[in-house]
Amino acid sequence: MAASRNKPPADLTAGFAAVLQAHLPVGAELWVGLSGGRDSVVLLDLARRSWPQLRAIHVHHGLSPRADAWADFCQSLCRDWDIPLQIARVRVERQGQGLEAAARKARYQAYRESGARYLALGHHRRDQAETLLFNLCRGAGVAGAAAMPPYREQAGLYLLRPLLAWAPAALADYARVSGLTWVEDESNQDVRFGRNFLRHEILPALTRRFPGAEASLARAAGHFAEAQGLLDELALQDDAQIQARLEPLLQLSPARQANWLRWWLRQAGWQVPEAVALAECLRQLAASPEAGQLELRLAEGSLRLWRGRLYRVAQQPERLPGRWDGQAPFAWGNGRLSLRPALGQGLSQGRLAGQVLEVRLRQGGEHLRPGPGRPRRPLKKILQDSGLPPWERETLPLLFVGEELVACVGVVLAADWQCAPDEPGWLPCLQIGLSSGA
Repeated sequence: MAASRNKPPADLTAGFAAVLQAHLPVGAELWVGLSGGRDSVVLLDLARRSWPQLRAIHVHHGLSPRADAWADFCQSLCRDWDIPLQIARVRVERQGQGLEAAARKARYQAYRESGARYLALGHHRRDQAETLLFNLCRGAGVAGAAAMPPYREQAGLYLLRPLLAWAPAALADYARVSGLTWVEDESNQDVRFGRNFLRHEILPALTRRFPGAEASLARAAGHFAEAQGLLDELALQDDAQIQARLEPLLQLSPARQANWLRWWLRQAGWQVPEAVALAECLRQLAASPEAGQLELRLAEGSLRLWRGRLYRVAQQPERLPGRWDGQAPFAWGNGRLSLRPALGQGLSQGRLAGQVLEVRLRQGGEHLRPGPGRPRRPLKKILQDSGLPPWERETLPLLFVGEELVACVGVVLAADWQCAPDEPGWLPCLQIGLSSGA
């Protein structure tokens, strides 16, 4: 750490400001990922000199005995610089992943849930070179070899890496002449972790033999990114014909099938399976009859085939039945159940007055009368006629009053509980995130 009070390097300051101006709308609020380490402190200092609307977020992983001290440091720093700070405490669940990957997944989930629209991260050129090597060692394809994009939008979050073109030495110089202080993460020296091994053992050896290795690797990542962009353009063109239908997908060459499937999974933010698993997935799809059913499990959920169409079905939280007064939204999986007022539509407000609803899952054997003058029908038959995929039928919320089924949300209302055309009603609605879709 340094304590000098010299003027910060003008080239880095100006270059950083130019990046922000090129990629942020005027008046946008910029969030900065602040770990407390040198690179993130430099990033925050540059940001406060370049952008007026600024916030910071620190992700508390709880993996180090010093984690609380790091959070305290970030709080003190942001208080001194008058920058609002959000501390997000996460639980790192490995679930078959390495610790690095699990921590990264938890961190990015916290970023997505923070409320940020634009988020800057402090990765630099050596991080890019490490990521390229790391991904190649894992057998990654073109997308993995492209390493980290300088700018990316996903699920409503726009990620910026404005320091990606700069060597770590430039950031160290900036920190020294600016008199910045920071914290050190002792785990960064642990070469049992793959990235640390590359950072401390492999890259130095490469640089001794090839002095420009770091810059060359980062430049190569840029070339791979251009190639991936072309592959994505091809996948988008193919998607105009495929639209998640199996028959037109199988009419493409195997390479274009794999390219489209990788692209389609990435559109949902899913991790693309390794080449062998992807090839097996396509083999099973080709062996399936058009109207058949197929389920292939992936990291984020499952890839399903039903009636000739492909669906991405994400893993969802457990749905817990319970009593509901209809006032506040009712949590259901990754969505929320609510009653919306509607004239002449939905369940009769008069009949529901004073009643307590029970929200349940299907158990089998449920019946209701779907319309005036119509006979009672098994809910199973009504759902089969709805055209919904089987997995969606099993997870729809059912509304009961006592032991009487009054609604299968989104599909059918019991005739005896429906409101008259001129009567105020409650319309049951389930609002969900991206859980499935062709």
